[in-house]
Amino acid sequence: MNFNDKKVDLRVRRTYKLLWEALEELLSQPGQEFSSVTVNQICEKAMVHRTTFYKHFEDKYDLLYFGIEQFNEKYVKVSLEERVLKPFQSFEMVPNLELLDNIMQSNKNDNIFNNYMNYRNKETLKHDFLELNNRGENFSVPIEIIVEFYSGALSSLSAWWVQNGRKVPAKQMDQYFHEMINKEFFTSSK
Repeated sequence: MNFNDKKVDLRVRRTYKLLWEALEELLSQPGQEFSSVTVNQICEKAMVHRTTFYKHFEDKYDLLYFGIEQFNEKYVKVSLEERVLKPFQSFEMVPNLELLDNIMQSNKNDNIFNNYMNYRNKETLKHDFLELNNRGENFSVPIEIIVEFYSGALSSLSAWWVQNGRKVPAKQMDQYFHEMINKEFFTSSK
């Protein structure tokens, strides 16, 4: 569900917004990792009762999924080809990227958070590569292997990029990324 979905009751949208912003704020605090955040902390910060939280979300993982999907919805608006061929430049097109950077930086040692982010990245890439395949793109390697390799490299480089304050321009990161991967994955022109 999107915060701005007009079909959803305004009170529900407000509740989702308050809860997600509370989790964002908690995760942006240095030293505060997702694995140690509690539903009570989220509710207290959002000034929302626990019963209201559980009316909308199964647990804090469900809220995290909802929040990351807000970024993902913006990310997938970038063209498919741009996302796959220019991932770093595509990241920079997402509004509030600094917030996601702060969250990732604060949670760089949190295995639960990082496993979740890696899972989401793989799912997005899998969807993208399957869509490319449906459009007639031919791959010399099975898509599952491409996704595993591509997401691992992209996750590691993205983490490095964020931890180093994104000092290397996105266009240069894309160039480095493609110099390091096997360009034979792509049989059509860029």
